[in-house]
Amino acid sequence: MIARRDMLTSVADDLRIAGMTRPATITFRFGDAVIEAPEGESLAAALIACGIRRLGEGLDPARPRAALCMMGVCQQCLLRVDGRLAQACLVPVRAGMVVTPA
Repeated sequence: MIARRDMLTSVADDLRIAGMTRPATITFRFGDAVIEAPEGESLAAALIACGIRRLGEGLDPARPRAALCMMGVCQQCLLRVDGRLAQACLVPVRAGMVVTPA
């Protein structure tokens, strides 16, 4: 289950730019949640767009893992995608993928 502290709470419901043409929407799982996103969008962007900003725990619980650089340098967005470690900012979403914190 995604805790309220892990969600953005003071933003509009949809953070994606309105009026843009996008690929078909697919669904994937992040923990217990089913997430919808345009196919091919980066996993990090899809999670942020639906309000999920906390991707895992670091050594200090006050400093959780999150998408930081969005270009594959910092590795702070490391998640387990279909059982394999991957950086969320570099992985395009696809239907049926199962994502869990690393």
